[in-house]
This record gives sequence, C-alpha cells and structure tokens, in this order.
Amino acid sequence: MKVLITATSFSEVTKEPEERLLEAGYEVVHNPYGRPMTAAEVAPLLEGVDGCAAGVDDFSAPAFARADRLKVLARHGAGIDQVDLGECTRRGIVVTNLLGANAEAVADMALALMLSVARHTPEGDRTTKAGQWVNTYGVDLHRATVGLLGLGRIGKGVARRCLGFDARVLAYDPYFDEVWAGENGVERAESLEQVMREGDFVSIHMPSTAETRKAINAEKIALMKPTAILVNTARGAIVDEDALAEALEEGRIFGAGLDVYAAEPPTESRLLKCERAVTLPHVSSNTPGALLAMGNGCVDAIVAAFKGERPNHVVNPDVYEAQS
Repeated sequence: MKVLITATSFSEVTKEPEERLLEAGYEVVHNPYGRPMTAAEVAPLLEGVDGCAAGVDDFSAPAFARADRLKVLARHGAGIDQVDLGECTRRGIVVTNLLGANAEAVADMALALMLSVARHTPEGDRTTKAGQWVNTYGVDLHRATVGLLGLGRIGKGVARRCLGFDARVLAYDPYFDEVWAGENGVERAESLEQVMREGDFVSIHMPSTAETRKAINAEKIALMKPTAILVNTARGAIVDEDALAEALEEGRIFGAGLDVYAAEPPTESRLLKCERAVTLPHVSSNTPGALLAMGNGCVDAIVAAFKGERPNHVVNPDVYEAQS
C-alpha cells in the first residue's frame, strides 16, 4: 500500500504518525512543494496511491483524474470545503475528517489574535527592536462583548477562554447548544447581524460552505463598531477580503486578526498591506498536541480503510451504498 501525505505539517513536529505507517509496511510519499497544491499538482501524485493524508490542497474533481487506486482520503483537519465529495463518492473513495483534534489549539490562537490586535503587540515588538520607544493605545478584552459566529468545539473553547476575562460572550449558531450555553453563561444571539453589531470582538468559527461563502461581506462589516476587532481562524472564503481590507484602510473598524485566507498563500491579498491587520500563515493547529492527534487520526482512518473497516468521521457515508 502507498500513502501520499500532502499536509505539510504532518511530520514537522512529531514523526510518530508517519512511523506508524512505515512500521505497518506502507510506502510513504510527501508533498514535494512544501505548500498547499493546486488540483493540477495533486493529480499526478495520486496515481498509484492507495491512501492520502490530505492538507488544505485543492481536491476538486480534476485532482482525481489519475487516482486509479485511491481508497481513502483522510483530511488532516476538520474542513472539507476543498474536497469534491461527490467525485470521491462516485469513485468509491472514503473521505474522513478530524473533529476536535485541533480545537483547543485553534481556540488558543483565536485568543492570541484578539490580544495581539487589541494591544498592538506585533507593532510594539517591531518598533522596540528597531530602537524606537513608541506608545500604543489598545482596547480591552476584559469585560468586552465577544461575539462568536459558530459555537462548535472551537467556538466553545474560545468562549471558555473569554469568560476568564469576565467578557460577555454572545454566540450565533443555527445549531446552538442551549444546554452547554446555559451551563457556561453564553448568550444566544438571534442573528449573525446581532453579533456583528454588538461584538467588541467578533471571532469566526463557521464551516466554509456555499451558504457561508463571503457571509462576512461589506454590509455585515459595516454593522461593526469602529472600535471592534474581527478574528478569523476558520476559513478565508467566509470573509470578503476586499471589503475587510477597505474597512481597515479607512479605519472603520479597529483591526483584524487572520490566520486563513481565500487563497493560500495569500500573495495577492490586500490584507497583507493593512497596518491594522495581524496576518499569520495558517498555523493555528501547529502545536505538538494538536499535530499528534491530527496525524494519528489520519493514520487511524487510513489503516481502518485498508483493513476493510469503516473509519471514524466518514463525511461521505453514501460511498458505502455506492460500493455495494
């Protein structure tokens, strides 16, 4: 059996998951580009491959043109927006993802971005190292209103952290967990617009779907307070980047903290030139604990599929009907 690892962080911090594959006798090949790949780049690499530990590469239909043996595509993360599930099901490829493996690491990063933007920490570090002594003036997270767009595992993690700052936490989620929210003092927002209007911080934790694409557009950003901060550790496609850049350039919101972009790397994004934005290279999950859990989760799914067993967290269950 041959396994392709496209996730660039798969073996960066811990070798244990890859060693499990090698010890099982599987051949392992890696993404040769060191970055997320296009579908055209993925396609030749999938030829002769039985399993794939998939990063945030483009797994649209053209990527599978030469996938002659592929049995399982195990996402090294939770998002499946870049995988053509219909094409995988048609080809009999089982697709899995990881729920919760990186939730605490991403929640940490969301909080880090909130504080970094609020207190100008990147700017302060940069100017102090340059021999300057520049006063900066920030905004408080303590007792602020933190608006969460999504109250899944990561959203709940962010809520718990912000409650430690005595913040008011207001969350919008179509599948709002009333019991958990009641036990933890999280308020239910009636709409996404309410979160945008009332949040001193707005942190995005929604999946990227056709319905959520550019859900945070110029109209929604216009609802934000001029002192508000937008944080995105979910998916870049959820935000209209040009509309956000325009709001930042014109000073209509205080700032933004971003770890995800519509295109990655975001070489053409206006956001990279915005002084009010803290921009990171999609590293929210890059901690030893999260990467070990994610890597082992991928390996578990691949090994189960190779054994003819049903892996955990199959996201295209219709594949089994298609195979029967």
